[in-house]
Amino acid sequence: MYTTAVVSLKRLAGSYQHLSFGRASRPLLPYLGSAFILWVLLREIGFQEIWVLLRQVNGSPSTRGWLLIGFGWYFLTNVCRAYRFGVLLAWPRPAQPLRLVPDMIILSFLNNVLPARIGELLFPVWLQKRHHLPVGPSLALLLLTRLFDFLAVASLFLLYTYLARGQLTAVAQQITLIVITALVPVLLLLVILPWMGTRGLAFLGWLLRTLGMADHHLSQRLYGFGERLVTAVSQIHHPRIYGKAFGWSLLAWLCTFAWFAAFLQAFDLPTPYPLVVVGATFAVLANAIPFITVGGFGAHDAGWAFGFSLMGMGWETAVATGFAVNVLTVVASLLFSGGVFAIFCLRKASQ
Repeated sequence: MYTTAVVSLKRLAGSYQHLSFGRASRPLLPYLGSAFILWVLLREIGFQEIWVLLRQVNGSPSTRGWLLIGFGWYFLTNVCRAYRFGVLLAWPRPAQPLRLVPDMIILSFLNNVLPARIGELLFPVWLQKRHHLPVGPSLALLLLTRLFDFLAVASLFLLYTYLARGQLTAVAQQITLIVITALVPVLLLLVILPWMGTRGLAFLGWLLRTLGMADHHLSQRLYGFGERLVTAVSQIHHPRIYGKAFGWSLLAWLCTFAWFAAFLQAFDLPTPYPLVVVGATFAVLANAIPFITVGGFGAHDAGWAFGFSLMGMGWETAVATGFAVNVLTVVASLLFSGGVFAIFCLRKASQ
């Protein structure tokens, strides 16, 4: 069976060179996916309603105040994310994770401006240059944070779905059962992750030896990279560390939904916080799909429109608010990341 698998892999590697067109067109998929979703949504309402909402932000001191409050929650979200990463890095001093706040802001910026969430792949390189952290362990920790993100979002969704159960449609209540079902494999994955890493590393070693590539320089680097990944995951596989990381994830997402609620207030569309959590959860989950996301536009807006329509909001209003909130989120990301880059430039100039 192993011989057959090796032959199949060799044939696959040989035939892959004929797929040059597929490789060349693959980078366009995020743009095409986002463009299609945007076309489907915008043909319903056009840009006029979105522009009206954005102009509403400057309509009165109250709405401008809510905009600033939303920016404040955006900053606090990145503080919570920095402390979560500090827990996973086992940084002992209480204020030490604050050094990571600019990095979290940059990660958000990269994910907001680059397609297919490429920022996730560039972020470990950024950490290596800024904090001399190895790329392998940083990537492993980043992947773990995404699992904690899903657990936190799903947990908050279930909690606030229960609190707002009297205002939900029958479809929303059925989706609750789907979320509960999805939580089980994620929890199981966190438990068995070190075991999976060890088995995967052993399989990689066997595969390289079988293909006669074990002594190749690139193969040795790949295997060493895998070893560092497995070591990083194993070192933090502890209930206390997992508990703290999950706690910071909950706080980060509470702040995220708070900035969504503040932006809705800035549009003069006050929405109860439990309904914001339940409705925006669909936008968060849709935005996590990398191959149809460019700066969140398209996937985020479709998820937002679907979620808030389940909360009883009119479809056109749900689509318009999804776009408008996304625009303000990108603006916040640009402003804060611009501040971070300005501070870095000033520091380099003073040295």
